[in-house]
Amino acid sequence: MPDRMNFSKDKYFLEDKSSLDRWAHGIGLTDGENARIVFKALQEGGIDYDLLSCFIDCLEQLLPKYSEADRLLVTLGRYLQAVESPLSTVALFDREPESLKALLIIFATSPFLSEIVIAEPDVWERVRRGGGRPEKRKSLRDVLRSAVGDSLESTFVMHALRQFKRREILRVAYGDIVKQQRLETVIDQISAIAECVIDEALRVAMLQQEKLRGTPRTGDGQRATIAVLALGKLGGNELNYSSDVDLVFFYSEDGDITGSKTYTSSEFFERVVQEATRLIASQTELGAAYRVDLRLRPYGGQGPLVMPRAVVEKYFDRQGRTWERQAWVKARCIAGDIELGERLLANLRPWVYSRWLPRTEISGIRALKRQIERRSIREGIDSDDLKTGRGGIRDIEFTIQFLQLLSGGDETEVQVGSTIEAIRRLAANGSLNDQEREILERNYKLLRTVEHRLQIRYDRQTHRLPENEEDFGRLAQCLGYDRKGDAATKLREDLGSATRLNRRILDHLLHDAFPGDVTPEADVDLILDPSPPKELIDSVLTPRRFRDVARAYRMVTAMSEESSHFLSSRRCRHFFASILSRLLDRISATADPDATLTTLATVSESLGGKGMLWELLSESPGALDLTIRFCSSAPFLADLLVKNPGMIDELQDSLLGDGMATRDELKSELWELCGRHSVDVLPSLIAFKVSKQLRIGINDLLEQQSPHVIAASLSDIAEALLQFVVSSQKPTLPQQVWDMKKGVESIEGMGFVVLAMGKFGGREMNYASDVDVVFLYDEVLANDCLGGCSDSEFGFFFAEIANKVLQVFNRFTPQGRLYEVDSRLRPGGRSGPIVSSLGAFRRYFSAEGPAAVWERQALVKARVVFGQEAAVQRVKAVVHDAVYGHSWKETDVKDIYSMRLRMEETAAKDNLKRGPGGVVDIEFLVQTLQLLYGKNNIELQTSNTLAGLESLAFAGIIGNEMAKSLRDAYDLLRKIEGRLRLLDVRLGHVFPTESQKRGQLADLLNRENGESLADEVFQTVTWVRSVFDKTFADLQDDLAKNT
Repeated sequence: MPDRMNFSKDKYFLEDKSSLDRWAHGIGLTDGENARIVFKALQEGGIDYDLLSCFIDCLEQLLPKYSEADRLLVTLGRYLQAVESPLSTVALFDREPESLKALLIIFATSPFLSEIVIAEPDVWERVRRGGGRPEKRKSLRDVLRSAVGDSLESTFVMHALRQFKRREILRVAYGDIVKQQRLETVIDQISAIAECVIDEALRVAMLQQEKLRGTPRTGDGQRATIAVLALGKLGGNELNYSSDVDLVFFYSEDGDITGSKTYTSSEFFERVVQEATRLIASQTELGAAYRVDLRLRPYGGQGPLVMPRAVVEKYFDRQGRTWERQAWVKARCIAGDIELGERLLANLRPWVYSRWLPRTEISGIRALKRQIERRSIREGIDSDDLKTGRGGIRDIEFTIQFLQLLSGGDETEVQVGSTIEAIRRLAANGSLNDQEREILERNYKLLRTVEHRLQIRYDRQTHRLPENEEDFGRLAQCLGYDRKGDAATKLREDLGSATRLNRRILDHLLHDAFPGDVTPEADVDLILDPSPPKELIDSVLTPRRFRDVARAYRMVTAMSEESSHFLSSRRCRHFFASILSRLLDRISATADPDATLTTLATVSESLGGKGMLWELLSESPGALDLTIRFCSSAPFLADLLVKNPGMIDELQDSLLGDGMATRDELKSELWELCGRHSVDVLPSLIAFKVSKQLRIGINDLLEQQSPHVIAASLSDIAEALLQFVVSSQKPTLPQQVWDMKKGVESIEGMGFVVLAMGKFGGREMNYASDVDVVFLYDEVLANDCLGGCSDSEFGFFFAEIANKVLQVFNRFTPQGRLYEVDSRLRPGGRSGPIVSSLGAFRRYFSAEGPAAVWERQALVKARVVFGQEAAVQRVKAVVHDAVYGHSWKETDVKDIYSMRLRMEETAAKDNLKRGPGGVVDIEFLVQTLQLLYGKNNIELQTSNTLAGLESLAFAGIIGNEMAKSLRDAYDLLRKIEGRLRLLDVRLGHVFPTESQKRGQLADLLNRENGESLADEVFQTVTWVRSVFDKTFADLQDDLAKNT
C-alpha cells in the first residue's frame, strides 16, 4: 500500500494485471478489471500518462470513501465516454479536484441522477458551474416556455416537460447533496419545478381544446378560465423528489363555447383536465413527469374532474368533511388563472379556519389520525417507515395542521401551508414552546432529508428505510455519516431518538390542545371516513346485535347527513360523530336494536334539521339516554315527535324542569298561549297537548312519578283543554234574548256544566284514553241570565255549545285530533239529548226514574270539570243522591257482577282491562263497596279508585293486607296498561303474546325478561279474579241475610 502511487507513475502498470488488482483492492475495488477498462479507454482517447496518473491519484483519494467503489468507477467510465471531450474533462478534474468530488457524490447518492448526468453531460456541466443555485419561478417558466415554444403536439410537449424536470431536478439535487442547501430551499425549488410543469401542461391543453372546440365564455361573454390548486406536499410548497401531486381543477363559471354548439363548458374543461393530466402523468421513454392524484376534489373519485368555482364553494360549505378541512390547510393556487384561484381560497378560508373548533371537529381530527394509524398497522407499516411510522413525518404534519385549525380562525398568521413555517409561527403565538419548536423543526428536517435521500436514489416514492444492513450503511454515508465510524448505528440512533421524542411531544399536544377531551371511539370513523372498509363496519355494528348490518350502516350514514340542501351536513355530521359510540351502545342494549335505530332515523328525519337533535344529545347525556329509551320502548312518544317536530326542546326541558305542571299552571299557560287568538287555535291546542304528554311520558319513562300521578297529570291536560274549548265558544243567542240579557259574560255564567266520567272523571287517564263527558245546563242560571226562553230553546242553545265542543275535539288534522270525546254516558245514551237540564238529570236518576244500575254505578266516577260554582254544587247534590241516596239491594249487586262478566265476553283473554282479573275487576269491586257503604261515610265518596280503596281500608271494610295487595295489583296492571300505550297504541290493553313486544315491555318495566313479566301478570290476574269472585259472593250473601 505505501508504494501505491508508484504504480500510477509506471506507464506499464496498466498492463500488469496483478499490480492493477493490488492497486484496486487497496482503494476498495473488487478487482482491477473495471479500472483497466476505464483507464484503457482514456488512453485510447488521447490522454497522456501524466494526466492519467493525476486522475488515478484523485481516485485513490476519493473512491475509498464510498462503499460502492466498483459501481462508481463504472459509472464514471460511462460518463467519460459520454462527454464530448474526455481529455478536457479529465483536465478539469486535474485543475478542479472538487468537480470530480461533486460528480462522485452525485453518483454515489443516486443511480437515477447518474443516468441524467450521463445522458446530458453538458447539462451537468452547466449545473456544476452554476453551483445548483436556486432559480426564480419566472425564470423557470421562461425556460420551459422556450423549450415548448408554439408546439401543441402532445408527444413533443411531453418530452419537453420531462426533460425540463430532469434537468432542473439535477440542479436542485446538486444544491441539496453537494452544496448542502437548507431543506426549505430544496423543497421550494422541487415544488417550483412541478408548478412550472403543471402550468405549462395546462396552457398547452387549453390551447389544444380551444383549437379543436372553440373558446369557452362565461355568462357575460368574458373568456372562461381555469385554475389549478395544489394540496398536500405541493400545496405546502414542500414537495419531495418523488411525490405525487395532489391537484384540484376548477373553472370560472359555466357558459357557451364560441364556435361550438355541441360542447358544454363542463365538457370542454373536463377535456382540458384530461389532456393536461395526460401530458403530465403518461409514461414515455423518460417516464412520467409526475404522478397526478385528483381524488381530493369535491366528491372524491366519484365526482366530476372539474367544476365551476361556485359549485366547489357550495360543496365545501354544505358537505365538506373534517379530513377535507385539514387537507385544505395546504391548498395553494399554482397554475392557470391565479387570481381566480386566490378568490376561491379566500372564500373557503373561513370554512377551513372556523372561528372556533368545536369538540366534534377535534374528535374528528383525532379519529382520522387513529384511522390512519390503524390502517398503517393493518398494512404492516412500522417504525422503519419515515412517513407513517410512529413519530414520523405524518405524525408531525398531522398535529401541526391540528394546531393550525385550532387557532387559525382567530390568528391568521398561522394560516400557512409549509410545515416548517407553521411550526415557527405556532411557536410565535404560544401554541408550541421554544423547546417543542426546536425539537420538532430539527427532527422534521432530519426525517425529510432522509426521505429525500431514499427517494432520489432510484426516483421512487418510498419512505421505508432499507432492511439490508449494507444498504442502510450506504444511506448513512449519503447523509454524511462518517464511514470510519459505525454510520448505520449512528443513523439508527438518531432516527429512533427523533421519532420517540416526536411522539412524546405530539401525544402531549393532542391531549392538551383540548383539556378534558377523551380520545373518541373508533366508531366515529363510520361517519368521518368517507369510505370505511367493510371490516370496520362489521366490527362496529355486528357486536351491537344489528341483524341487518348493511341496512344499519345505511341508516347511520343517512342520519349524519342533512336532507335539506339549505342546512349544513358538516355540522350535522360533526355532532353525530361525537355521540355515535354512546348512541350505538345504548341502542345495542335495547330489546330490538334494528327497530330502535329505525325509529330514531324516522324521528331525526322528521325534524327538518337532524343536527339540532344531535347537538342537543351531545350536550346532554341524559337526553341521549332518554331518546334511545323512548325510541326503543315508547314509539308513542317517538310518533309524537315525528308528527310535531317542534317539540324536540321538551326533551331537554323535561330533564331540567322541576316536574309536571299543576292543573292551575296548565290552565294559565294554555290561556296565555291561545287565549288571545281569534283564528283557528286547534293546531296550537294539539301542540300544547303533545308537549305536555311528551313531558309526562318522559317523566313516566324515567319513573320520576308514580303511575297514578302520571294518570292524574294526563287527565289534567284534558281538563284544561276542555275548559278552554268550552269557554271559547260563542253560541248564537236566541233572538228574543238580545234585549233581555242580564250581564251574560261567559258560557259558565249561562249555566253550562260539564261532568267528567270514567277514567277522565277519576283522573285515571292513560295516553290514549277517550274523554267521557256528560253535558248539562242549570235552568236556574239559564233563566237568570237568558230569561224569556222555553225549555226547547234552552235545549237548542246549549246543544249548539256541546256540538261545537265535540267538533273541535273530534276533528282530524295532520297532527291527529285533540281527543275523542264520548258523551254516550248521558241519560238515554245515544238516543237521549246531547245536553240535559239539571232538572231532567235529577228526574232520570230519582228513585222513580229509569236509570239503570250500571248508570248509577257510572256516576261513582263523575266529577264536575266545568261550571259556575252554584251550578256545580247543585250537580254534585244530584249525583250524590243518585249514587249514595239509592237503596242498594242484593239484585243490584248481582246485576253489577253479571255486567262485569258480560264485559269479558267481548274482550280478549289477555286484555288487562276487561279480561278476567283485570283492572275492571278491581274498579268494580271498589265501586260496589263504595255504593253499598258510601251513604254513611263521606270519605268513600270519591271518583278515584285508589282513593276509594284506601278509604275502604281505613273504614275497616276491607283488611289492610287485602287493600295493599289490591293496590299493588292495580299499580302493576295500570302501569303495564300505560306502558303498552307507550309501546304501541294498537296493543290497547292486551298483554302481548309476541316475545319481542314482551321483551320491550319488560325493559320498560325494568323486569328481567318478557317471560318473567308474563308469569307475574298471570299470577296477579288470577289472584285478583279470585278476590273479585269471593267478594261479590260474600256481598250477595250478606245482603240476602239482611233482607
